[in-house]
Amino acid sequence: MNRIRAARQARGWTQADLADRAHVSARTIHAIEKGQACRQATKRKILTALNVPWEVREDYFPRPRAVRSTPQPATRVAMVGGKSA
Repeated sequence: MNRIRAARQARGWTQADLADRAHVSARTIHAIEKGQACRQATKRKILTALNVPWEVREDYFPRPRAVRSTPQPATRVAMVGGKSA
């Protein structure tokens, strides 16, 4: 379970309650609980509202896994009059 959701539910708060206390929108809380990324300032507001120390933020907001870049396909060379341009 998402740590933000667990902390919120442990306090008996709804998403709207947390949003009010953190001064963010309920939509933001919903998105974060679904795993979407957010700004550092938003993280700080939410953790402060939950009374969670900033030093443990990575427990609540894990860093996204690195995604390997896909190799780009070879570019085609334009042919002009039967010869490459």
